[in-house]
Formats: sequence, structure tokens, C-alpha cells
Amino acid sequence: MSKLRSIFIDCAEANHCCDKAQYEEASLGEKIKIHIHNLFCKGCRKYTRDNKKLSALVKKANLKSCSENEKKVWKEKIKKEYSK
Repeated sequence: MSKLRSIFIDCAEANHCCDKAQYEEASLGEKIKIHIHNLFCKGCRKYTRDNKKLSALVKKANLKSCSENEKKVWKEKIKKEYSK
């Protein structure tokens, strides 16, 4: 029974493993657990599917973050606009 408990995970753990898999941080064992869990859980299948879509859209958008200096400049501009 102990081996079965290590294979079957709850929804919270399945979603956590799914998030890790999204960033390629999940181990092979975690990926297997996600697949087994998703065979039985409709909600987590949807979560996994939506997570994959979101990852694909973000990758396709080719988003880039701003430097700290750019953020400071924007904050100052916003402050000036609101102080008028």
C-alpha cells in the first residue's frame, strides 16, 4: 500500500508538479505522477491543459522584462503625471 500512496497524489501536489513541469523543473517521477493523477482527475487535466496553453502563449509573445533603471524612469514619469 505504501508504494501506491507514493504514486497517487492529491490535486494540490499534482498542480504543483504541473507548475514545475511548465518550467522544466519536474523530475521524471513527478511527471509520471502528474500523468497518473490526470487519468482520474478531470479538473487537474484542465489545469494542466490550460497551463500548457499559457506557457505557449507567453513563449510566443517573446516578453522581456525591464531593467531596474527603466523601472525607475517610468516611476518618475508616473509620479510627475499624477502630481500635475
